[in-house]
Amino acid sequence: MKDNTIIIYKSSTGFTKKYAQMISDETGCPLVDFKNATAKTMSAYERVVFGSRAHAGRIDGYSKIKEMFHKSAARSLVLFVTGAMPAEAEDTIKAFWAQNLGSQQSKIPHFYLPAGLCYERMSLPDKLMMKAAAAMMKKKKDKTVEDLEFERAIAGSYDISDRAYIEPLVSFLGRSSR
Repeated sequence: MKDNTIIIYKSSTGFTKKYAQMISDETGCPLVDFKNATAKTMSAYERVVFGSRAHAGRIDGYSKIKEMFHKSAARSLVLFVTGAMPAEAEDTIKAFWAQNLGSQQSKIPHFYLPAGLCYERMSLPDKLMMKAAAAMMKKKKDKTVEDLEFERAIAGSYDISDRAYIEPLVSFLGRSSR
């Protein structure tokens, strides 16, 4: 008999791993780092929860996890994505999901977990991308309220992660998913 749920996470600066650990602690589901995940690993479970970061408008690692999932015997895929966007930016988050999931949006349960930025743990290309975005925002004339908030948000490292953000996902999974 298959176990019910496994959590696979891909973390670059630690936020996704932190949330994956919280979800595992609440549900009892085992954790696997994305680097060690395979279709065979997934096949031992009915449901795969994949957590990753929002990166340049995309779900980091989603193409690969989706490919592994389709090769596995697992029956359902659930997504959670961490990002620097606050939960209140609902329109931006909805647009992100629409862009990434398209017509599958109603078929794949998905959850956004606000996290933050950690320049100290970012890769050099990511740091350069953020510096370029900050420079562009600084030069922009007639900034909107959203522009000003974005400029403030990318000015330095911060952590807005909170255990409360996992509650909808934990409830969806059921507290005892094993």
